[in-house]
Amino acid sequence: MNAVSVVEAAERLGVNRSRVLQLIELDRLHAQKVGKQWIVDSESVERLRRLDRTPGRPYAARNAWALLVLAAGREPGWTSRAERERFQRVLESHSLEDLVPRLSRRADIAGWYVHPSLLKSLVDDTRTVAAGSSAVASLVDDGLVEIYVPATAVSQISSDYHAEETADRPNVVCRSVHGPWPFGPGQRSADGVVAAIDLLELGDDPRRIRVGRELIAHA
Repeated sequence: MNAVSVVEAAERLGVNRSRVLQLIELDRLHAQKVGKQWIVDSESVERLRRLDRTPGRPYAARNAWALLVLAAGREPGWTSRAERERFQRVLESHSLEDLVPRLSRRADIAGWYVHPSLLKSLVDDTRTVAAGSSAVASLVDDGLVEIYVPATAVSQISSDYHAEETADRPNVVCRSVHGPWPFGPGQRSADGVVAAIDLLELGDDPRRIRVGRELIAHA
C-alpha cells in the first residue's frame, strides 16, 4: 500500500497525532504496524479527508438523533413540531451519506477488547442495542461487535464484561449515547438507517460501504 507516517496523516487531516491513533484503533484509517511504528494507508487518509469536507458543523447529539429517528420513520419525542419540520427539510435536501460527518456527535466511540466467549452475552444484554454490522449481521459479518449503550451504563457494562480499551484492533465498538435514548422500548437492534451510518462511518471496508449505501437507498 502507499503509506504515510502518523505525523503526515495528522497534517493532511488537520488533527493531532493522538486523533490519528484513535482513528486507526476504530478502523476509520487503514494502517499497519512496522516495529513500534504505525504506517497509514494514504488512500484511506484521502477518503476520510474528503468525507470531512462536508459543509456544516456536526449536529449536537439530540439533533443528530432526531434526524436519524425521522429517517427511520419514527418520531423523536424530545423535539418540538417546528424542530421536526426543520429536520425533515434537511432530510429532503441532503442524502444521509453526505450527512455522515455531521452525525458524528450522536455517540462517543470507544474500541474495546472483550474475551470472545463473552461477545454473544454482550450483544444479548438488554442494556445494549446492536449497531453497525451487528445490527445487519446477515449482510455484513466482519467479526466486529458493535453496540449502542446509554452513557450512564458504559462503566458498569465495561466492568461486567472485563472490557479493555485497546489501541490495537478492537473486537467491540462501543457507542455511548448521551442525552435522549433514541431507541424504542425493547428495541434490540438499531434501525436500518442508523446501522447504515455506523457502517459508512467506520473504515474503508468495501462490504461496509456497499451495504451502508444499500440500506440508505431502501430506507
